[in-house]
Amino acid sequence: MLEVIQSRLAKNRSATGPKYQALRDAILGAITSEEWKAGMRLPTEAELSKELPFSLGTIQKAYGQLVKDGLVVRTRGRGSFVAPMQKQMAEPWHCRFLGNDGTVLPVYPKLIGHQTLRAEKRWSDLFGPRAKVVRIDRSISINHEFDVLSRFYALDTIARPLLDRPRKNVEAANFKTILLRELGMPISRIVQTIGRADTAPAKKLGWRPHLVLEATAYTAEGEVAYFQEIYLPSTRRKLLFDSDLSL
Repeated sequence: MLEVIQSRLAKNRSATGPKYQALRDAILGAITSEEWKAGMRLPTEAELSKELPFSLGTIQKAYGQLVKDGLVVRTRGRGSFVAPMQKQMAEPWHCRFLGNDGTVLPVYPKLIGHQTLRAEKRWSDLFGPRAKVVRIDRSISINHEFDVLSRFYALDTIARPLLDRPRKNVEAANFKTILLRELGMPISRIVQTIGRADTAPAKKLGWRPHLVLEATAYTAEGEVAYFQEIYLPSTRRKLLFDSDLSL
């Protein structure tokens, strides 16, 4: 495994940016290319620090970012492993409601449908001129207490790898993780706003939305990776906002 990392680092010597980012990208490449399979045990941080020209702190930061991105899981006493693709949605970024104990409530998504949208100034402003935009709709049950509506907008080239999956996998997929794994597209910044919802989705939902959360996710190059609308009912549950993707 060390040879794979060393080879990838050597190929990207000219890359600029923090050292931990270079190491993270090398490991990311090994995972997304499936050189490293789900369940494989990764070298320990101490092992890497002996073989690579990085400090232990740099290696810890790279591993920490991979854990945060959902690509690596850590098990106390056993080490770090390539994470499996989850069939049940992991904690979402834009739909994190808190229980009475302060933990994030589980979510249960259901695919409603998708469609290719007509060209509009709204989408050209976000994704560029002549952009072909696809919207994916999912109804998400929050701990079986109430539902929210998620509308996920992305370029066709990004949406298709999501939609080509079996339906049950699309329903439960964490799209952010798939963007990382299959497209090598880490999200570096998310801008979120919240405001009063219009009544447009009410007929489809069967309930009247109270607020709408809008989230725009950006790549490290500053391009829009996706845009998302989440229509929320009136609820006593607190919604967690946290867009800091750095360590």
